[in-house]
Amino acid sequence: MDLSLYTADVFTGQPFGGAQVAVLPQAAGLDAALMQRIAAELALPNSVFLTATGVAGQHRIRIFTPREEVEFAGQAVLAAAHILAVSGQAPADGALELLHGFGPVPVRLGPMQGRTGFVQFSRTVFPVVDRFVPTADELAGILSLERRALGERDLQPLLVACERPYLILPVRSLDALRGARFDAAAWAGSHAPSMLAQELLLFCRQTESPEANFHARLIGPDIDAREDPPVGAALPAFAAYLAAQPGLRAGTHTFTVERGFDATRKSLLHAEFDKRGGGGLTLRVGGQAVQVIRGTLSLPD
Repeated sequence: MDLSLYTADVFTGQPFGGAQVAVLPQAAGLDAALMQRIAAELALPNSVFLTATGVAGQHRIRIFTPREEVEFAGQAVLAAAHILAVSGQAPADGALELLHGFGPVPVRLGPMQGRTGFVQFSRTVFPVVDRFVPTADELAGILSLERRALGERDLQPLLVACERPYLILPVRSLDALRGARFDAAAWAGSHAPSMLAQELLLFCRQTESPEANFHARLIGPDIDAREDPPVGAALPAFAAYLAAQPGLRAGTHTFTVERGFDATRKSLLHAEFDKRGGGGLTLRVGGQAVQVIRGTLSLPD
């Protein structure tokens, strides 16, 4: 059996930048076990499997890392929509609906320029925010940083969960963020494992790109020290973190998050959220995407 296989670099307009995602746009008939084996073989941060539902512009989506299936990842949504566009499977009006296990995610496609285009999705999430986090000394030990490298005057560490929990930590500089190293022994000896968050989202206001408001980086017990994984899955939690700040007024707020560096694979994630009364937070996330590879995956019949 031969399957069409694409890769896209997302949150970037340039090949070999941003987050790498594999997309199989015609995955009908594949079971979860085979999808997982394919994702492990491709060994990219995310592999996306799409199945048309028969409704125009609507596809079921499943997302796998090389190790496991995940419910949601912003970079995977952008890649899936972009590949549907470049392969001629998107409606003329650019409106798509990707059906996840938790429900539909609407997506809008912007004008295409060759293999590059802008994609934006919207979601309403219901975050849970917890201010009980490890002490500053514990956090500094986990990150292999001095205590003075942590925090901002107006921003404090929080535990924020949408589908999955993230421990979100401000640091004072880009050098501190880049120099952080996860210390497994300090982690095991702290209160952090009891919070269930297995990934820490570090961010700072200092950025390499002038258009970015924040630089972000994920680290954790299952992330290799040499990795700088995509942050699209954590963006709803980060938006909820910003919305939870007591000094932030009600209304619509926009921000841009930078991940990576010019010398590696920089991503720029453009986001906005609506801070209103009630428990839900409406979030819109967009970015450029570019097709890099088009080929065939051959499976035994």
